[in-house]
Amino acid sequence: MKDRILIKRGVLEISGESSQDAAAYSAKLFNQFGIVVDRPKYLSAANLQTVSAFYGTAIPEGFYKNPQHLQYFSADELLVEQLISYFTVEICGERSLNAETFTRKTVFNKALPDYEEGKEVKIRFYRMLTAAQCDNMLSDVAADLCRYTRKWSADESAEFKWLYLNGYYGDDALKCKDNAIEMFLEYKNKSFAKMLDKKDIVKMSVDKFGERKTLDFSDDDKTLFALAAECARDCPLTKKQAKYYNSVVKNAGIRVPKANNNASAYKRALKLLKSGDVLGAAQVFAASGSLLERNIVFLLSRCNACQAQAVADMLKADNPIVLIQLLYGINADDGKSKRTFSFVNNRLYKSHEETDFEFACRKSVLSSEVREILKRTLYGKIRECYSNMPTLGNIYISEAFRRVALPLNTSASGSGLDVLPSGSRLPIRGEYLRTFCYWNKAFDIDASVIFLKENGENACLFWGNYSEKQFGNSVLCSGDDRSATGAEFCDFRISEVSDLGYKYAVFTLNGFGSTLDEGEIYCGYQDKSNLDTDVWSAKNIELKIHVKGKTRNYVGFAFDLQRRETVILNRLLDGESRVVNSGMIKAVKAFLTDGYLETFNAYDLLVMRGNAVDRPEDADVVFDADYLPNAEQKVIRPYDTEKLVNLLK
Repeated sequence: MKDRILIKRGVLEISGESSQDAAAYSAKLFNQFGIVVDRPKYLSAANLQTVSAFYGTAIPEGFYKNPQHLQYFSADELLVEQLISYFTVEICGERSLNAETFTRKTVFNKALPDYEEGKEVKIRFYRMLTAAQCDNMLSDVAADLCRYTRKWSADESAEFKWLYLNGYYGDDALKCKDNAIEMFLEYKNKSFAKMLDKKDIVKMSVDKFGERKTLDFSDDDKTLFALAAECARDCPLTKKQAKYYNSVVKNAGIRVPKANNNASAYKRALKLLKSGDVLGAAQVFAASGSLLERNIVFLLSRCNACQAQAVADMLKADNPIVLIQLLYGINADDGKSKRTFSFVNNRLYKSHEETDFEFACRKSVLSSEVREILKRTLYGKIRECYSNMPTLGNIYISEAFRRVALPLNTSASGSGLDVLPSGSRLPIRGEYLRTFCYWNKAFDIDASVIFLKENGENACLFWGNYSEKQFGNSVLCSGDDRSATGAEFCDFRISEVSDLGYKYAVFTLNGFGSTLDEGEIYCGYQDKSNLDTDVWSAKNIELKIHVKGKTRNYVGFAFDLQRRETVILNRLLDGESRVVNSGMIKAVKAFLTDGYLETFNAYDLLVMRGNAVDRPEDADVVFDADYLPNAEQKVIRPYDTEKLVNLLK
């Protein structure tokens, strides 16, 4: 885990004194993986093994050895081979989680070319750090994760738990209650219990038992909840929460006085609103945590322009991410079309598109005048937030950060090599792209591609129709691999697919035989100068994502075929569909719009945090993918998500 945390952040640890074989190791590192290090004399065989394990060198072949082999088969031949393969697996009993027993039955033997390895190299710059420097970096990662105000992703959670167990956690408070609850339940540590309040105890119990009147506590449950109740802070509770809390502590064997609660703020605000006092209702919401932000559209839809400005001015300038999310929602809602609501729950992304009935019954609609008032006020509040934050000093920000999206919520995403926040865009260097998915100890993961046109028409390439060759030889895949250790690949010629009228190609995964939290699953793509090469080459990986979540549905990335950009989507979707469907696009369609990064991007906000300079050598903090800092400088990469989260919150 230590190597994994370091290497995906562009760091290799110095394992000892300078090596006599350093030059050879350096050459191999560059030739095999396209990695350049700042102090090559310290490279060792251990560093090579670390890189090899992370990048992947023993990737299995797909059903067909290379996607380009399919151009030598007719559609009828492909269909026959597919049918015989399924017959062999399902009828002859070779459906086994033991990868050693799974074999493909060859039907047609053809003289296929032996492809040579391509010359593509994606250069990445790594730093060599001493053990002490690595320890400092790991402590910084732990501190950054502590400051998250939302739930960690599965990878972030695993990293923090490893850092905690290995002494890199420095007793900082966990800002997110969900993370504090997770750590408390895992380790029963009193320090994490002290980060909770009474509402959190209610949440823990509801998550464990549901909203039951009778709680069947085991002895372990009693000990756990007694410790939580002993340490948790007091806080206002609704009547329902107070009743449930009293039931919890009673079952845990602790007697507490009943809470004395006033009428809820929401009820008081509604009473004022019914009497026509919109400003009074807004003041009640503003004094009650985040109620004003959550009900701002509801209130403003009942305001005239003068009242709207007064209500908007009540928004607090202390949490810019909340304001930015609100601004994204306002920009996406024109009041004339159906809305798509998206949110994250239990590390899965959920979305709901407004029905015709819901749209017709919608009452909270903002006029264009009120909408502009809110947008203007939000922009001002966001700038006020960042102007009040401590300065970063002299900063240099590369232009690439204009295409980096804000890391608003990464809990439903995976991590890996060069994984930027969802909505970010990376340039595509060449004409030929090869997507991949490979897995170990997970059964039958299906990689598919959904192609979208401007008019909303879509087509899909998946395991059930690849034999039809509906895109001719412009899009080819390596077939359906149903084994427990397998891989699937897909090849694109960008110009040819674009000429067919498609604007986007969206890469998705579905767990047909396994959920996506089983085994190890990776996906991504390679940017190649020629698809007629070895199917896998670790040195030309453009993007590689570790996918892990208790679901069967995942959307990884999209190719904007007209702009020649990769759009990072990286969303674990809440769903049990074993087969791809175009509805998966609803959850990520906002990221595909041309203007998504125009609302706000990382560059726009980072430039408010310091004095921008023209040369990285003159900066205290450098925001760049490849820059190697001097001893006094700090560098932050586009994929340093936890650092960006804490700079932008």
